[in-house]
Amino acid sequence: MPQKATVTMHDHNQSDSEIDHGKTGRPPMQPRAKATREAILEASATLFGKTGYAGTSIDDIVTLAPVTKGAMYFHFSKKESIAREMFRRWSDAVTETVGKAIATGQPADRQVLLIYRELARRTQNEAIIRAGLVLSVDQSLNDAYATYEAWTEVLTPIVIDAIRSGSLDCAESMSRLADTLCAGFVGAVKVAASLGENGTIIRRVDDLLMMWRGTDPAAVRMIAGAIL
Repeated sequence: MPQKATVTMHDHNQSDSEIDHGKTGRPPMQPRAKATREAILEASATLFGKTGYAGTSIDDIVTLAPVTKGAMYFHFSKKESIAREMFRRWSDAVTETVGKAIATGQPADRQVLLIYRELARRTQNEAIIRAGLVLSVDQSLNDAYATYEAWTEVLTPIVIDAIRSGSLDCAESMSRLADTLCAGFVGAVKVAASLGENGTIIRRVDDLLMMWRGTDPAAVRMIAGAIL
């Protein structure tokens, strides 16, 4: 019987009612306003990837977006609010992906492959989600680690199921393996981003999964076919 996810990423993040929507205090309704908000997030994601969160100013974001400073504060009251929206997008991606993998009813080790490959695809192709992941280990942001920790907590029960089923021989490190896999994923994404090679994220994560599963042909085929 498929497992049921009992922890969601939003258990550790702000509720929808706490999201900073700038001066209006409510989500943008008009298409133009929504597009402006997304442009701010996309520009911020690009800059955070290049110069880091601490090295990016509001003026930098306004220049790249491009929007007026008034439009910027209309949507986000401060730079930290942009980061928190990115955390929320990453959290949503994790929750959605884990839910889909569990719903397949496949063995736990297969679910882990499905989850990591889908998250690799999304971090490679979606700059805002990628930024949310990378910022979750940024020490300059208060409470950022809660987002990373929530991710490992969501994955841990599935990894433990894989160990208990005999798919993985790691009985003495049940509590650490999910965290190690998540840390390896972050490392693959951060290295690719720092080198300007975001297009290599899927390949790098596949390499990580092959080290986890083993490099025999059957394991490689299992990874290659893991697509949600």
